[in-house]
Amino acid sequence: MLAIKQTIYRTGADSELMLLLREAVRLGKEVTVVVELKARFDEEANINWAEMLESIGAQVVYGVVGLKTHAKMLLVTRREGRNLRRYAHLSTGNYNPRTARLYTDLSYLTADALLTSDIDNVFVHLASQSRLPKLHHLWLAPFQLQRKLVDKIDALGEAALQGKDTRIVVKMNALTDEGLMLALMRAGQRGVKIDLIVRGACMLWPQVPGVTDNIRVRSIIGRFLEHSRVLFSLR
Repeated sequence: MLAIKQTIYRTGADSELMLLLREAVRLGKEVTVVVELKARFDEEANINWAEMLESIGAQVVYGVVGLKTHAKMLLVTRREGRNLRRYAHLSTGNYNPRTARLYTDLSYLTADALLTSDIDNVFVHLASQSRLPKLHHLWLAPFQLQRKLVDKIDALGEAALQGKDTRIVVKMNALTDEGLMLALMRAGQRGVKIDLIVRGACMLWPQVPGVTDNIRVRSIIGRFLEHSRVLFSLR
């Protein structure tokens, strides 16, 4: 292993992962961490981890001024024979040992060359605030994410008008974005079947005759905090 890049959002004060990053620095690996100092409930812990890592030689950066670095990403670069290969982990979770036992979250592990290249470009952007290059697979907020989601939803609406069987299932923390709600309403009116699983506030009223007939909203309250965010579409 040659290098590790990771975002630090809510890792907690007793994070084994942070201790492993410290060990990686000690072993001579290149370690870069993007620390969010405005992570709710963990501001003090993040400051302490940042100071510790910086003091032993890790590169510590604090993201883009005016924006919160909320993404959870890990990128590992390894030498395999004569080649370099990157492995990435994307998660809705916070790399926090306590919330990992209390939240429902999703993780995605990949060695795809284009996707890991995208992730590396995002880290470079966060570290240097350079212009973000064109990404192959990632949709990054606040640059493309909302527009890409709206475009995807509108495309499903067009497919529904052509008689194709279409469906959208979205799992989210809250739904308050006007542009996204209007896109979902348009798609539903064109025949797309839409299920929204919303943990918190939902400003889109479902089952309104002639307006949101094809939209259903469900709120889950269970043993674990519904923390994951995911969109599934069928066309």
